[in-house]
Amino acid sequence: MGKINNIWFYLARHKYLITIILGVLLVGVIDENSFRKYILLKMHQDEVEQELAAYQEQFLRDSVRLSALESSQKGVERIARERYFMKRPSEDVFVLSTDNREASEQAKETTNATTH
Repeated sequence: MGKINNIWFYLARHKYLITIILGVLLVGVIDENSFRKYILLKMHQDEVEQELAAYQEQFLRDSVRLSALESSQKGVERIARERYFMKRPSEDVFVLSTDNREASEQAKETTNATTH
């Protein structure tokens, strides 16, 4: 019985400290709305915002292409040359890469070099 009294006396003496430690553990680590979860969600939010910025940039780029396509015949020709590697009968276009982005840039450079 003496050991239980010592434990009870220790808990009663340090009840505020124990309550604070348990509260910090509960709020900081264990709880569904803990600081750890908050940090993880904040990191995920940053990733989503970066994706959103990339999609907005892609949207603007595609909007410019669409407006160029709708506005003139030269826009149609430029997009056909860049994307589908189409050429005029008097031109030769060489595609040296299998990567679409590199191939389209090289085709654009080759086409620009032969027309100038």
